[in-house]
Amino acid sequence: MALTATGIGSGLDITTIVKTLVDSERTPKETRLDSQENKLDAKVSAIGSLKSALTTFQDAVAKLSDPEALNIRKVSQSSEDFFTVTADKDARAGSYNVVVESLASAQKLASVAVSDDSSGVGEGSLSFAIQGKSFSVDVGATDSLEDIANSINNADDNVGVTATIINTDNGKRLVFASDKTGTENAITVTASDTSGTGLSSTFGSGQLETIQAAADSVIKIDGQTLTSSSNKIEGAISGVTFELTDADVGKTTKLTIAQDDDAVKENVQGFVDAYNTLMTKMDSLSSYNVSTNTSAALQGDSIIRSLQSQLRSMVSSRVDDGQGGTTALYDIGISADRQGRLTVDESKLTESLSSGMSKVGTLFAQKDTGIAARMDTVIDGYVKSNGMIASRQNSYTQEKDRIADQREALDRRMELLQARLTKQYNAMDLVVSNLNSQGNSALSALNSLPGVVRKS
Repeated sequence: MALTATGIGSGLDITTIVKTLVDSERTPKETRLDSQENKLDAKVSAIGSLKSALTTFQDAVAKLSDPEALNIRKVSQSSEDFFTVTADKDARAGSYNVVVESLASAQKLASVAVSDDSSGVGEGSLSFAIQGKSFSVDVGATDSLEDIANSINNADDNVGVTATIINTDNGKRLVFASDKTGTENAITVTASDTSGTGLSSTFGSGQLETIQAAADSVIKIDGQTLTSSSNKIEGAISGVTFELTDADVGKTTKLTIAQDDDAVKENVQGFVDAYNTLMTKMDSLSSYNVSTNTSAALQGDSIIRSLQSQLRSMVSSRVDDGQGGTTALYDIGISADRQGRLTVDESKLTESLSSGMSKVGTLFAQKDTGIAARMDTVIDGYVKSNGMIASRQNSYTQEKDRIADQREALDRRMELLQARLTKQYNAMDLVVSNLNSQGNSALSALNSLPGVVRKS
């Protein structure tokens, strides 16, 4: 193996010299790339922070861009023992006396008890009918109760019958239950034997026991009777849905429905707070500090300028109220200060909600022109998966890839430079070594000449 060493002939530290020269060439270029990457990382972080702030604001805007959020109803009951109630925007304010006389129930029919449920019951078919729709299953001579139940439950054309097995003191019974409540969903069962009378004697109409009758729910609202096949009753009062849970003909529940102004005010305040937070965040991301002469990551960025301009324009705009006039945020108690931040005059907002909820709803939620509806559309254009922020993030990624490519190219150039300089210095070292050798030889020859006296 050959041994190599640098600087032997000249006495120079060639390795250090070459490294110093290469570093002097690399450092300014590497520093420039580091600076570019640091600025880019700051922009990536800032644009992500902006997207997060916009998403938070959009959540608050959504509560006002949906008309439902501005027509919230407050429900109160003197008792919650018999039903629960939900009321939508169409529910009229008022009080009602409600009595739940009976609940709806699903029919259940039980077969004759079988002592050995693992053996066959009979051979033939069982047919089931509900509201004129029917289906049937074949029963084999060796089919057990479990086999029959599985055939019923897995039938593709099952019209709403569930079969289960229950244990009793006398043996096991197969129970047929209607999947829906109400008398209109009662089950008709027909047993047909092809061999013997096993199916008829177990599932025949005279053999089946009604262990739960099909029944309709009955409620009275202000003395008016309403019968339903379900315990979920819609339309008894416009915009109101009842979920019945218990019944007692002797108990009256007072139901009160009112407009929930407090919930609307909470949504409005949430919108104002989120707007101010967003504007503060955008100011922070695009600011310039005069005292330190430093710029924020998105200072002068077109996305920030465009967003702020659009949002401020919407805040100050007036919206057609649908009644021949216009309404602005100021009219309902929301005003902007010199910095563009919003404040709420609660008393004015309360008065506006009490006297003109429809105008407030139009101001925020009217499609295409409502302030919240427009803001939601604008923001969605920025934060959606193929929106402007995603496009900007993609451009940042591409720029980072270019910087990575430039680093690799720089590394390759520096490797070539190091190799070239090392070769040149080694060549110089060899020349110096040869010159030193020749000089030493000449000096030795001179010293050996007759009459030459060496100096000690």
